[in-house]
Amino acid sequence: MVRLVVMAAGAATRMGQDKLALPWGTSTVLGHVLQVTLKAIDILNNTVFDPTVMEPDLTKVELIVVARKPIDSYLGGTTIQAFQQHCGIWIEVPNPQPLSETIRSGLKGVSEVLQGVCFIPGDQVGLEPCVFAELIQSFIKTHPGFLIPCADSITGSPVFFNREYLPELENLQGEQGGKAILAAHPESWITYPVNSGLFNDVDTIEVYNHLWNKEHTH
Repeated sequence: MVRLVVMAAGAATRMGQDKLALPWGTSTVLGHVLQVTLKAIDILNNTVFDPTVMEPDLTKVELIVVARKPIDSYLGGTTIQAFQQHCGIWIEVPNPQPLSETIRSGLKGVSEVLQGVCFIPGDQVGLEPCVFAELIQSFIKTHPGFLIPCADSITGSPVFFNREYLPELENLQGEQGGKAILAAHPESWITYPVNSGLFNDVDTIEVYNHLWNKEHTH
């Protein structure tokens, strides 16, 4: 089993507003990321794994969102229904919290069959269903220490962490994130080639406007 944790509880200080609620596609920025994630899970669920090689429990996916607002602040009715059908869990933390606390919120109640956890930025609008499904499938099949998407020599999100690193994730402090753990264990990295567009995220209003215009002129 792999747990997907969508990180949506930051303060977004660089934007001066809730960037995750900005329009994107047929939804919001966060809504789009969740639509893509749900499609990736559907692709994975329709993938046939050899039961003699892969135990069924290992191919299951959990979805958790850690956000500052209720689900209907970001998602429309159809996406909410799909989220619920996939047994998604929405953890609301009304006040902005340090990155390490968001990570801990996403790690609550992990099961014994959990193989690893993947952290997805709530503003990563470049995420693509097929590529994300391939990443999940690769992690399930190979269960490395870390699985990291890589475009040429640039690495980015979403990153998968083997369950052996859960204690280190739990012990992060303040604004420490997974990068601190990755830096401490470079020998355990496995990279997966992707297109650099996968890493597109909404850090500033200028970036948002640029990506929005690019998305809507094609």
